[in-house]
Amino acid sequence: MIDVRQSDFWATYLKKLGWAVVKNQNYIYTRKLPIAGSLIKIPRIKPPIPFKEIDQVAKETRALFVKLEPNTGLDDKSLASKLKFQGFNEDGWSLQPTKTISIELTLSEETLLSNMEKDTRYSIRKAQRDGVKIGESRDFDAFAALHKETAKRQGFWTSEKDSKALWESLSNENRALLFAKKDDEILAGAFLIFFDGVCYYYEAASSTSRRDLMAPYLTIWEGIKLAKKKGCKKFDFEGIFDERIKATKSWKGFTHFKRGFGGKEETYLGSFVKFYNPIAKFIFFFNKFF
Repeated sequence: MIDVRQSDFWATYLKKLGWAVVKNQNYIYTRKLPIAGSLIKIPRIKPPIPFKEIDQVAKETRALFVKLEPNTGLDDKSLASKLKFQGFNEDGWSLQPTKTISIELTLSEETLLSNMEKDTRYSIRKAQRDGVKIGESRDFDAFAALHKETAKRQGFWTSEKDSKALWESLSNENRALLFAKKDDEILAGAFLIFFDGVCYYYEAASSTSRRDLMAPYLTIWEGIKLAKKKGCKKFDFEGIFDERIKATKSWKGFTHFKRGFGGKEETYLGSFVKFYNPIAKFIFFFNKFF
């Protein structure tokens, strides 16, 4: 499967944010710096890695460094060796989640439910019994407002501009917003992306109101059923805690929440960086561009 970060949709999205796109067999994203040189990122690239092409793009754009994250598992020792030989070293900050949970959607709904933890099944059924309703929406501004509220409460960074640019870059068939409501009040929401047989649980939001109704649980369950209906083979929870990445330490809470839905944990090979300019090691604060 091709990851959505290597899609035309993602390229369109990053162009909106000021990135330039180089496309051969893979997408390479470059961004000029205000003074000189550039940054390059290559998220979820599928092996084999075109090292010569990457070096050429880095030379042409006077890149300070390249961030590269392969779309392959932790057990790919051969690729890890090749990366090191080519000057790429694993680092502790990533562009995309390096560990996730995925659910096999070819299973029946009954099997999917039985694979969940008891408390998760209970929460889904409680939300249903208490009259929580899930529906699709195109109101991205309403979702963004709820997501901003969630980010402030839980202490994570979010950009409404970035999220909306992605939403607008996707076709109607490749995106969905789900809202959980009770008496017309939005209690939870989810931004889903559908691409190449995978449903990405890209962003989620919830209100502090009526938390007893367990709306986020039902939102995910209805998202899983929608993904099955669309023919997806996999539901990707888009990130859980990875002890290799310090920034994910705060993810432990929602990691526990996601694990309740069953599925299989998947660990990517990691995030790698190659420096083309010695001063780049001193300007890691530019990671805000990613």
